[in-house]
Amino acid sequence: MRRRFVFAALALLASGCASAVYDSLDRRGVDAKTILADRVADARDDALAAAAKVDAAAAALSAAKSLDGPELARQLSAALGASQDAAVAAQDLRLSTNAAGASGARYFEVWEQEIGLLDSATERDAESSRLKAQADAHRKLGAALNAASLRLSPALSLINEEVATLRKSPTSGVAARSRAGRIDAASAASGEAAAGSREAAAEADRFLAVLNAAP
Repeated sequence: MRRRFVFAALALLASGCASAVYDSLDRRGVDAKTILADRVADARDDALAAAAKVDAAAAALSAAKSLDGPELARQLSAALGASQDAAVAAQDLRLSTNAAGASGARYFEVWEQEIGLLDSATERDAESSRLKAQADAHRKLGAALNAASLRLSPALSLINEEVATLRKSPTSGVAARSRAGRIDAASAASGEAAAGSREAAAEADRFLAVLNAAP
């Protein structure tokens, strides 16, 4: 049973740094549940931030379709900055996803051990059922966070490709209008990526509700 719970969490497990940070907190007496809740809250916030940033980058690029001359050049510079901000947000989400996985793996390992120390079979069964529900919710969270990251990467690549292409002729409205279809495709992919990130954030809230549910 222990392997089953830990395996679910290891789907998100980070190597090296996240585990080291967790160990440091653990030695200072920070409760495993508290660490897990904090890490999941961080991942939720990063998912929402990534959604907002990719939306902003897509909007900045889309606005370029109707511009010409210096205004177009300024808008493309804004789109470049927005896409860079979105890339940073996507990286933050990947890091917090790893941290949520590492803390989850440790939490399930610790509580599997605690359950094994209970004297009553009834208590052990009840706590095992509760832990299973948490592990299932954590697995769904991991899938949602990983899916969000997978959607962000190609969406940002499409935005970056369009920005780079248009910046070769930064004042040409004709060039911008000629790529309207590609810009719309990049915006559509970005919208799907943002929706996936918001769904991951909602999944984080659902996991926290399960984690904090009264026994």
